[in-house]
Amino acid sequence: MDIPSVGRWILMAFAAVQLVYAARALRPALRSRPGERVDAWLAFADPAVGAPVSLALAFGNLTILLAGTAVLGPILTWQLVRTILSRRTKPTPA
Repeated sequence: MDIPSVGRWILMAFAAVQLVYAARALRPALRSRPGERVDAWLAFADPAVGAPVSLALAFGNLTILLAGTAVLGPILTWQLVRTILSRRTKPTPA
């Protein structure tokens, strides 16, 4: 893959932002109660796995990109499923 240098810098900045979001999401994930753990850990795992995927794309490493995408796919899918199920099960106000 040939990524222009401007795109490389943008992807590296994006990865840095994702690491900041992962660090901010780690503390609530560690303090979450048993019934609330899945959402907190998914909020941490999304940017924590997304940062290496962005860096792999920036540097053109296809192996790490595919491995990271294989891990990131189920995380994003599970977040979507939980969002849909939480909207469906909430009672509507009268």
